Amino acid sequence: MSFEFSSELYLSSTWSLVADLLGFLLLWAYHRRLSWVYIRHPERTSRGRADRLRRAWVEAVRARNGDILAIQTLRNWVMTASVFASTTIMIGLGLVAASFQGLNMANLSNAVSFLPMGGDLARIKVLILAILFFSAFLRFVIALRFYNQTGFLINLPAAIFAGVAEDEIAETLNSAAGQYNRGSRIFLLTIPFVLWLVGPDWFLLGVIITLFSLHRFDYIHRDRD
Repeated sequence: MSFEFSSELYLSSTWSLVADLLGFLLLWAYHRRLSWVYIRHPERTSRGRADRLRRAWVEAVRARNGDILAIQTLRNWVMTASVFASTTIMIGLGLVAASFQGLNMANLSNAVSFLPMGGDLARIKVLILAILFFSAFLRFVIALRFYNQTGFLINLPAAIFAGVAEDEIAETLNSAAGQYNRGSRIFLLTIPFVLWLVGPDWFLLGVIITLFSLHRFDYIHRDRD
């Protein structure tokens, strides 16, 4: 009896490890390829095309001396990043508090997962989830810094800049957008990590669904043009 129980426990642990490793491998491989495509063929990615359009926006605003348009647009970006920054830090602090209060996910995991886990492991996963939210918060805060810096630069005369004014301003603006993109991505990737609290099988399913959804937004598809 004890031998059968040990065998089942070992098999469950093995499949849990396989599901976790496969989920993390899919996340790593997807973003590795996305980074490669963005560097080599930026126009095939939504971020690459957005970088080019932001550069064109900076040039158009400065050509038309559109101070009000620039400030209003930047204000909208700042407000959006601020909302996300506030949300992520609140969720992160709440998760830390929940982990120290003895969160118990064992009953839910046993009920809905093929690979249930214990309560101690769930608390570790909650802390990892909190770290993800803190990472997203840091990205949004850095994005706010670059957005504010863009607000100062966009109205300066061209003689102030060492190089081409539009290029330097666009680089700062795209740095802000890049940090915002990373923060938003981390925020979305918390979905499979929330499901990870239920079980490794749910985590793997969440990874597959999330990456499939992200693919529709990360790449420029022909049917959109």
